[in-house]
Amino acid sequence: MAGPSSPRRIAGAAAAVLPPGARRALRRRLGARLGVPGADAGLVSVVLVVEARDLPRLSASLASALGQEHAHLEVLVCPVGEDAARDAALVVHDVGDARVVPVEPSATWQQALEAGVARAHGDLLAFLRGCDRLPPDALAVAARSLAASGADLATGRLEQSGSPEPWLAAAQQRAHDPAATGVAPTARPGLAGALALGGLVVRRPAWRGGLTRTDDWVTSPTVAALLAGVARVDVLDHPTYTFAPGHGVRAFAATPSALPDLPVWRERVAAVDHALTGSPLLDGWHRHLAAVELPRLLQDAERATPEEWSVLRTLAGRYAGPTGPAADEVPAAARALGWLAAEDRRPEVEALAAELAALDGDLPTRLVDGGLHATWDAVALPADLTRLAASETPLRAHAQRTRWTAGGREVDVLAEVRLVDAGAVPLEVAVDADGAVEVLRPARIDAEATRWAGRRFQEAVALTVRVPGDGATTLRLTASGGGVTRSSTLALPARPTGPAAGTGSPVTVDGLALDGTDLVVTATGDPASLRLLGPDDRPLDVVVRPVEGGARITLRADHFGAPRWLASGPHRLVTRDGNVAVGDGLRGRLPTELVGERHRVRAFLGPRGGLVLGVTAPLTDDELGPHAQQRLQTAYALDDRPLDPDLAYFDTYAGRSATDSPRAIHDELRRRRPHLRTVWGVADHGQSVPAGAEPMLLRSAAWYAALASARVVVTNTDVEAWFRRRPGQVLLQTFHGYPSKAMGLGQWRALDHAPSRIRVARARGVDTWSAIVTPTPEMTRHYREQYAYDGPALEHGYPRDDDLVLPTAAATRERTRTLLGIAPDQTAVLYAPTWREHLAFRARGAEMTDFLDVAAAARALGDDHVLLLRGHRFHQPDPGPVDPATGAGTPAARVVDVTAYPEINDLVLASDAAVLDYSSLRFDYALTGRPMVFLVPDLAAYDAGSRSFLFPFEESAPGPFVDDTAGVVAALRDLDGLRERHAPAIAAFNDRFNPWQDGRAAERVVDGLLDLL
Repeated sequence: MAGPSSPRRIAGAAAAVLPPGARRALRRRLGARLGVPGADAGLVSVVLVVEARDLPRLSASLASALGQEHAHLEVLVCPVGEDAARDAALVVHDVGDARVVPVEPSATWQQALEAGVARAHGDLLAFLRGCDRLPPDALAVAARSLAASGADLATGRLEQSGSPEPWLAAAQQRAHDPAATGVAPTARPGLAGALALGGLVVRRPAWRGGLTRTDDWVTSPTVAALLAGVARVDVLDHPTYTFAPGHGVRAFAATPSALPDLPVWRERVAAVDHALTGSPLLDGWHRHLAAVELPRLLQDAERATPEEWSVLRTLAGRYAGPTGPAADEVPAAARALGWLAAEDRRPEVEALAAELAALDGDLPTRLVDGGLHATWDAVALPADLTRLAASETPLRAHAQRTRWTAGGREVDVLAEVRLVDAGAVPLEVAVDADGAVEVLRPARIDAEATRWAGRRFQEAVALTVRVPGDGATTLRLTASGGGVTRSSTLALPARPTGPAAGTGSPVTVDGLALDGTDLVVTATGDPASLRLLGPDDRPLDVVVRPVEGGARITLRADHFGAPRWLASGPHRLVTRDGNVAVGDGLRGRLPTELVGERHRVRAFLGPRGGLVLGVTAPLTDDELGPHAQQRLQTAYALDDRPLDPDLAYFDTYAGRSATDSPRAIHDELRRRRPHLRTVWGVADHGQSVPAGAEPMLLRSAAWYAALASARVVVTNTDVEAWFRRRPGQVLLQTFHGYPSKAMGLGQWRALDHAPSRIRVARARGVDTWSAIVTPTPEMTRHYREQYAYDGPALEHGYPRDDDLVLPTAAATRERTRTLLGIAPDQTAVLYAPTWREHLAFRARGAEMTDFLDVAAAARALGDDHVLLLRGHRFHQPDPGPVDPATGAGTPAARVVDVTAYPEINDLVLASDAAVLDYSSLRFDYALTGRPMVFLVPDLAAYDAGSRSFLFPFEESAPGPFVDDTAGVVAALRDLDGLRERHAPAIAAFNDRFNPWQDGRAAERVVDGLLDLL
């Protein structure tokens, strides 16, 4: 943010009183004189449109605009409606940057955008929604391109946040892939991936405006008319916009149907058709309709009304199928869906759509008479519909590593002809490096290349190309096999110039190896200065032993008082003073992968220099990657070995810890049946397992074998979609939270899942259960209703809560407080917010809410309080303040991040109070009798979302409700009063919800399990 007297603020304040022309001239001159980045490319006006639903993300959106590398800009905040105007004004006031210009509210977002353009003074216009973001270099890249080319507008790639729209990704791929579009970059775009307002930067004189109600942010008839009328367009293969589907407030994984918008969609299509009439872009637009837009609608055909289906049939006859526009350039799946729809074969459209959803972009293929064909099981189709278009099978190549020699260089190239299985079709690759031709027959199938390609059903190849001299800048590759020939170019890396990264470092690393459990570093210099940083960039207390020629580092470190093998994640090898230097010999072998007893390590040059070590589980090449996993899953499906009556399999939270009810059941079962072999699924060797259990790496061949042969499977999450319960196998589903929010059918319907998707969810959930664990018979009713489940229920308490009420609880409390450095006279407060589905950015990954300012709360509560920050398992750990001198957390923070602490019960017992929201942890925490504060400013919105409550939240939250940090602090300052006021409510709460939590739940559940056996 610009300071009170910053050059940007001075320029903005001075220019505000001048006429527009003088204002633009002053900004250019003053910006150049003061060194404002991007000033030489002219002022950019960012028109930021804010609707009420955008307000939760407006601060981040505005910050992304103000944080541009091209800082010579103004941001016009254009609200839609009075409510958005009022709240947006508060955000603008808090930002306090003179480059931000508020605009009067408008009735629609289209009118708001036009109002912003009318107020703009920039030479260039860019457009932004209040829920979206601009990458830091977006405006700089576009402005430089326009300045160099003289084009009228530039458009780049749209990236997506949250739950992505697959159709939008497909549109972007086709818009920016010359192999798919036949359109070279910086030429006129041929498809609708370039019709988006987002990511568009246009010269002000070229902007025509006239937005209508049919304009959409990512498919705009106005932009189509603009493209058709300008002389030149820069199509940038560079991300220039981050789009939030559903305005960023839609729950992650929600799949709302597009069919209700079909009437408006048809109007938009007609408007774009009209705008492009007579333009060479019209054919590209029609290809986009056939390849992307229409298949998106047809894949949801199962939810179409008879009237909607009739419209889809008509559209399919016009745009899709073998007779549609440029059918040979449209993907086979799109042609097949369109042809089936035009033929009124709705059941087959639905069956093929379901298979495509299950394949999720992957596709088995076969070669027939020199043509590559899709292999679908759901429908039988004519050969001309299964033949893949050339645009679906481009040659992709990647320069993996380069070794420089006196006479030139050797380049290791990974390559695939997309959807061609090199394991079944040997590929010959011809390479032309600026006239020097080398032919390799055949290229070798390579595990690293196959993982890079990321295909479930196809293998890829690798080759080493010798390029003489330094002059060549590109390789031209031609791959042939089975009658398929594809070509592509590959940019060659230039010879490094200047000092190597890490020059001046006390250590130069020349080699790496894994020897058992040790990382062996071959190095010169002072190996004793080596340090290993964890994923949070803090130093780990690993043992570094200098040896002749380098050092040995045992990949084991303290984790909350117990040594453990390093868990998966990026680590950095550095010295006390910064990055290590990387010798030329090692540089030419990077990236490289090392496999030891406990880890697999991928070493590569980091973006900040030095060495990054990507630590993962030590899976073999036959186990790692989508292709290897597909083979293992196929073998698992065919595995008919008998069940082992003495084998029991356990896991929790996808192998990230060994805890919860399965842990308590495991211990009780082994106490009674010590002869049993118990295996515990772990994501890596950094996870501990209970005494007597054998760790089993998820996705390993041994793991699949265990799932195929275990008599008992105990888990607290859904199994994988490919899992099938064998005859006689018992799967006990314990769940991992008290039933208080929508789940099962209620949640799936709230997420707008289609019936076919619900069937898939049931198949990997309810249909696999032999029995479930519930806390009370009353709660069993909710599971039966929410999942339509009628099987056995073990319904007399959660085993995971036994430790909270047993006499050992006091000792656990003292041990944990000592371990975490909590003094006897300090009050420990556990802060454990749950995740919000609209803040998710991927499966099992979400931003943490910012309702509690943790640092401010810690300061306000003082040294006699410690905040234990426990993020949800989907949250990313926040390392908090770090002392730059030592790399350790600063004591003044009074905050301990315990997100990665292995056992939540320890934290419950160690704390004196809890700040919670909608997490089911409140049901467990109540057993301690200690007070809880509920930070729930978004209660109404949460209840209205996909995780609405099974019973009123107020009935299951025995504590005060507060809205902000001040409310939390005020409640915690009077802990005795808080405890006294809410003790009766907590007691009544336990009587209702926890009547069976007497410390013997594990015994009762194991009784039930043994009865099932």
